[in-house]
Amino acid sequence: MKIIYRLSVLVISTLIITICFSFNTESILSKLKSLSYLIRLIDNYYVEDVELNKIIDGAMHGMLYELDPHSQYIPAEEFKLMQESLVGEFEGIGIEFAILDGYITVISPIPGTPSDKAGLIGGDKITKINGESAYKITQDEVFKKLRGPKNSPVTVTISRIGSEDPFNIVLIRDKIPIYSVLAAFMYNNDLGYIKINRFAQNTYEELVEVLDSLENKGMNQLILDLRNNGGGLMDQAINIVDLFVNSQDTILFTKGRIYDANDIFYATKNKYDKKYPVIVMLNRASASASEIVAGAFQDLDRGIVVGETSFGKGLVQKQFILDDGSAARITIAKYYTPSGRLIQRDFSGGIDEYYLNLGETNREASDSTLSILPHFKTNSGRTVYGGGGITPDIHIPLNLDYSNETQEILSNPNRLIFKYAHSIKDNFKNLSFNEFKKLNSYNIAIGNFIDWLKVSDAKLSIDEDAISDDWLYLKNRILSEIANHHWGKDAFYNILLLQDIQFQEAYSNLSAAKQLID
Repeated sequence: MKIIYRLSVLVISTLIITICFSFNTESILSKLKSLSYLIRLIDNYYVEDVELNKIIDGAMHGMLYELDPHSQYIPAEEFKLMQESLVGEFEGIGIEFAILDGYITVISPIPGTPSDKAGLIGGDKITKINGESAYKITQDEVFKKLRGPKNSPVTVTISRIGSEDPFNIVLIRDKIPIYSVLAAFMYNNDLGYIKINRFAQNTYEELVEVLDSLENKGMNQLILDLRNNGGGLMDQAINIVDLFVNSQDTILFTKGRIYDANDIFYATKNKYDKKYPVIVMLNRASASASEIVAGAFQDLDRGIVVGETSFGKGLVQKQFILDDGSAARITIAKYYTPSGRLIQRDFSGGIDEYYLNLGETNREASDSTLSILPHFKTNSGRTVYGGGGITPDIHIPLNLDYSNETQEILSNPNRLIFKYAHSIKDNFKNLSFNEFKKLNSYNIAIGNFIDWLKVSDAKLSIDEDAISDDWLYLKNRILSEIANHHWGKDAFYNILLLQDIQFQEAYSNLSAAKQLID
């Protein structure tokens, strides 16, 4: 502990010297001396032994927390995981899973990965890893035991419904891609649907690939779903917008205090630019790069935006890697849409209020409050609104007004919807997906589901009237899980859209998107 303390004081002393040369400010020097003294007091007098590394991490968190909601200090282990997400791959076996009944339960194998090739299926339980019990395993332990270097083996023991005895499978770990495009399919003969959940290094390339595939199937209009997409890499968002803009218009510009933080990003004309109508879907969890895409489509009259006002994250962070493998992301500029709208939402009321505002049911501007928001004009003269986030052209709130019983079923850690769907999935195994989609509204009885809930280990208080009121929604979730098991992720989202009021509103307004490009 004393060694850590001395190192900490040495680091802080170096910092003091550096800052004194940089700023020559007595007040800063005094504060840093106080910080050094405070560390010594904690080390000498605190009632228990203290991990000073953790204390200093906390101090660095707090320092950046004081700047704005999005500047942040990232400890080394957390930063490593975040980099995996952005780079788009890690090394492991390739499953989506949940801990159910104390065991790792496969939700679905990721296509093309070792788990998929070995024949793992949704519902399989991993009871042992390399001969050791996996009962009551934690999520962190799952990552440690199943991830590992490419080409290294791991033996998993599988318990599968329909098999009398557990059996072993040896999986050879491989690089596992983390996809940005969660779903891409033809909703009908000419409408394509694409859902992107983040903007990582390969997002643009993934999108180009699925666009080509859908165009070959007859797509001539698109709904691009960016709901719950928290953003990511700015360059990927700019490239995606440029793919749909056949001009040299501004896509985005940034403003900051230092010279390098001020920049303008232009579209380039290309004969391969997409020319079909587009609707972009947003909700309050769509942030950053998602807002760059939606704002540019709106300002350049390239597409209609449907859904809810987006999050409102319009601050540009520059990432600095620190010596211990940790990182600092420091805001250096602000984003502006082509018409000059600042995407960033106000946070002068404090960071707690900044995030709590997202949960308010009345956060959308009404007709009267829209009038006091900053007004801007699109290329064709349509009015769009500033004030933080992207205000949609067509506002459709997400209906979350479900009973407490329904919320309890959906959020139950035992994944009740998944389990029930898994128990009846074989009733549909002889159908094609199109047959399933047409017949889905007639094939699941509410009584059977309620009877199953009563004998499940979920320990729910069953209110049959409340479940009946929300049955269309619950049934849709059950059917989507069945579709996922038999036909994969695209089928899962395809079924969900049948009860998705925001999507259905977007679908009914495709003619408005077409008018923009005629």
